[in-house]
Amino acid sequence: MKNKVLILSNKLPYPSDDGSSIAMARLLETLMFKELELYYFAINTDKHFKDLEVSKTHQPDVTFESFTWNTSPKASTALGNLATSLPYHVSRFYIPTLLKRLEAFETDSFHTVVVEGAFMGMYVSEANRIGQQTILRAHNVEHEIWQRLAENEQNPLKRWYLNLQSRRLKRFETQLSQAVDQIWCISEKDQKWFESITAAAASFVPTAVLPKPGPTSIQALRCHHLGALDWAPSIQGLQWFMTEIWPQVLERVPRAEFHIAGNNPPENFQFPKGQNINFHGRVKDATAFAHHHGISVIPLLAGSGMRIKILENSAAAIPSISTAVGAEGIFSKDSAEAIIVESAADFVEALVVLLEQPERALALGQAAKEDILNRFGMRPTLQRIEKVWS
Repeated sequence: MKNKVLILSNKLPYPSDDGSSIAMARLLETLMFKELELYYFAINTDKHFKDLEVSKTHQPDVTFESFTWNTSPKASTALGNLATSLPYHVSRFYIPTLLKRLEAFETDSFHTVVVEGAFMGMYVSEANRIGQQTILRAHNVEHEIWQRLAENEQNPLKRWYLNLQSRRLKRFETQLSQAVDQIWCISEKDQKWFESITAAAASFVPTAVLPKPGPTSIQALRCHHLGALDWAPSIQGLQWFMTEIWPQVLERVPRAEFHIAGNNPPENFQFPKGQNINFHGRVKDATAFAHHHGISVIPLLAGSGMRIKILENSAAAIPSISTAVGAEGIFSKDSAEAIIVESAADFVEALVVLLEQPERALALGQAAKEDILNRFGMRPTLQRIEKVWS
C-alpha cells in the first residue's frame, strides 16, 4: 500500500509563473519519483487565482483541491490585526473552508503532511492530528524579510509597523518549528537558523531545477529584471536600482536598456521616463524573455531563503549580477559563476563591463548552468529527500 501524503499550500503549483510556485511544483515533481499517494490542498486567492484544472492536467495522478478566498491585505484588517498577537501575513491565510475540510479527516489519515511555508502554519494543529508526521517546508525565514525591509525603510511609521510584524513572525516561526517533526529548508543558511531554535530535525532540501536550452549569444547593452512585482522586497530593490544604479550606468553606456517583466506592480509604482527603461508586464514565456534581454539583475536588499529565479536563470545559462541578499544560499562573493556585488558602485562597475562584453556574459551564464545542475538538479535533490525521509 502506498503511503498517503498531503501537501498544504497557499497557492496552486501550476502554472509555475513565480518563484514560490516553481518551488512548489518542483517539490511535487520530485515526490512523484517516490511511491506515494499524493493529495494537494491549496488556497486559491483572488490576487493569484489559478485554474484548478491546469494543475490537474500537469499532475493527473495527484488529488488536488482548492479553496478560494480573498487574502489581499486591507488597511482595515491590517489595523484590526494590531489588537492581536498574530503576524498579519499569517492571519490572512486562515481559511474556514480549508480548516473544516481538514477537520473531516480521521486521526492519522496520512503518513505525512507537508506544510508549504510558514504562512500555512495556522493549520499545524490539524496537520499533526491527521498526519503521522508533519514536515514544515521552509521557503524562507520569513521574519528576516520584514526585518530587512524595516532596516531600509525611511518612513518612521512604516518602519515601526514592519518591525512589529518581524517580531511577531519570529515568535510564530519559533513556535511553528517546535510543533513539527521535521523542517526542510530550501537554503543552508535558513537551516542553521532553524537548528538554533528547535530540536526538530532541520535539513537542507533544495528546490530542484531542470536543465533548459541556453542562449547562443547574449544581447549586448541589455539587462533585465524578471519577477513578481507584488512582493515588497522586489519593489524596494527595483527602486534602489533605478535611482542609485541605473542613472550611473547610463552615464557610461548611454544606449543601454533595462527591461522589467513581472506581475501586479503596485498602482503607485513609477518607472522613470526617458531612461531607456521598458516595462513589459506579465510575459508568456519567462525563459524566452530572459534569453532576449541580456543580463539578469537581482538588486534585492531584503529577503530570505533562496531566489528561485536565480536557479531558473542559471539552469538556462542566463548570466546574473546580484546583491549578496539576492544570491543567498546559491552564490557567494567568491563564486565564479555569477557576479555578487556589495555596493551600488560595485553594481554599476560590474553591469557596465557585462553590457559592453556580451561574450564574457555568455561564458558566465554557461558556467552557472553547469554549476547549478550539479548542485541543484533533480538527482541531488531526490538523494537528499531519500536521506531525510522517514
